[in-house]
Amino acid sequence: MITRHKLHTLFENKSNLDFNIDDAEITYLSKGKTNESYLLDFKKFKIVLRLNNKNDYDLGINRMNEVLILKELSNQSFMPNLIHIDDSHEFIIYEYIDGVNLVLDENNIDQKKEIIKLIDTFQEIKIDLPKFDYFNHLNNYWDKVRLNKNIEMSKIVEIEKYLVILESFQKSDWKSSLTHHDLEANILESRNGYKIIDWEYASNGHYSFDKHSLGLVNNNKTLNDLIKIMNYFWSLVNQKD
Repeated sequence: MITRHKLHTLFENKSNLDFNIDDAEITYLSKGKTNESYLLDFKKFKIVLRLNNKNDYDLGINRMNEVLILKELSNQSFMPNLIHIDDSHEFIIYEYIDGVNLVLDENNIDQKKEIIKLIDTFQEIKIDLPKFDYFNHLNNYWDKVRLNKNIEMSKIVEIEKYLVILESFQKSDWKSSLTHHDLEANILESRNGYKIIDWEYASNGHYSFDKHSLGLVNNNKTLNDLIKIMNYFWSLVNQKD
């Protein structure tokens, strides 16, 4: 848990922050899959402090790309107001959204259409980043876990075969667009509409990835397999020894 002393250290020499941390009531929001978040309640306004995972390199996160994406999206209605991005990429501060995590109802056709429209909206935004390399991304994960994790030999053989298929997929001519890559737990439903947080895994990925990850479409087995193996690799890299 964070302390006020830690906060004072974090905010030291941040002259553009127009608040006194001692005036805030601090509440631990959650330890998400990647980061830790805290609510800073100043009575008249509330903000969220997100402490970035220090293991971002191993997790395949490029903080500079995240900053670029956040700045490009800053005026979009589906984004919380961004208050501060730390130059050293140790934390970010954004508007607190009074809402709940989206729960998709497979029988709610109208809800599905809304989320598809939301994804289509941000995919129309052009980000100056290269096409995401899923093969390289997963290979980097695999290099980190195959020698020091307790993985059965049959699973190792299965993964090695899959990476051959993935290399061919990566070289194929699929359409890329802005892709969040981690939407499942990062869409908030509020009275002001849907808000999307935590864009650290975002990139110009496969145009259908986010829709497949949410189960909104299911017409590409290769993509479904990619999502499953990405989640599996991520869990191996992120697990504690």
